[in-house]
Amino acid sequence: MNKITLVQRAAALFLVSMSVASCASLGGLGGGGLDGLACPELRGGALGASFTASPKANATLRAFVQASGDLSTLSAKIEAEVGGACEKMGNDLGLKTEEMGDGTAAKCNALNARIDAILRAGGSVKATFTPPECHASAQAEADCSGVCSGHVDAGSVVANCDPGKLSGTCEGTCGGTCDGVCNGDCAGECAARDAKGECAGHCKGTCHGKCNASCHASCNGTWKAPRCDADVTGPSADVKCNASCKAHAEITAECTQPKINVVASAATGDMAKLVATLEANLPVLIRAEMAYGKRIAGDIQGLVQVSGELPSVIGQAGAHAAACVAASASAVVHAQASLNVSIQASASVSGKAGVHGG
Repeated sequence: MNKITLVQRAAALFLVSMSVASCASLGGLGGGGLDGLACPELRGGALGASFTASPKANATLRAFVQASGDLSTLSAKIEAEVGGACEKMGNDLGLKTEEMGDGTAAKCNALNARIDAILRAGGSVKATFTPPECHASAQAEADCSGVCSGHVDAGSVVANCDPGKLSGTCEGTCGGTCDGVCNGDCAGECAARDAKGECAGHCKGTCHGKCNASCHASCNGTWKAPRCDADVTGPSADVKCNASCKAHAEITAECTQPKINVVASAATGDMAKLVATLEANLPVLIRAEMAYGKRIAGDIQGLVQVSGELPSVIGQAGAHAAACVAASASAVVHAQASLNVSIQASASVSGKAGVHGG
């Protein structure tokens, strides 16, 4: 009997899952339906799951499934937030919910048409804002990287990586860029300072002190779960596993809403209503576009690349591992498409509002 390749097996299992999900009228992607049926670990707990007997392949698959589930959850959340914000603004400007159609794109398009009508009556608006700040959890990445640690020699990563491309948790003093709160001296703009005048907030520049998130390029101490932005030559470094862990941390980062100010050139017609609803709801759209669009685009592309390499990584794994490879890869593609719709819809409304970064 001819051997069935992993990809063929995964595809077959995925088609069976589609059929079962359809018959059961289960929810779609991101809602625990199709993907959750094929691979329950997409709903959570992937970092502690067992997919295959190979330790290295198991670690890589754990990290990828976890990050894929994170992305699917985030895309569903952002789509709901953007669609909800557009619907609220439309209602504030006199549109009925049923007039705006179904789906994020339809709601935001209807809102754009209403904004155009208001602006044609005379006047314009200009919105300025302070960008949202996102702080990825260093602990989340470290915990995920710990899954890979049995196969990744931290010393080898540090020794073989260009220092300028090295980052991770610094157990000591960070001497480079800090993704989170810098406690110490900030050679740049510091978001907050303590009673002694030292930096105690996000540092836009070089942090010389403790960093509660990822530190880049310089650590006067010990690197914990270091990663390299380029492939390292160390034989035990698992770039795929680490790429998924980085995506996991970035996708689950907490991001603030931007502070926004909207100014109208005239006070005619519904201009006052437009300014009020933009100030109340536009921050959601700007955060979606900047914090969950541009910021994590590279991490999403990294997951797409990893998904294409996984079949060769896990080799002759069992049926469940094959199903999770297919389901997770599909979740990434669908989540990426969903985010693109949300981000484009957000950008279209922001453009109508004359958004300019603060």
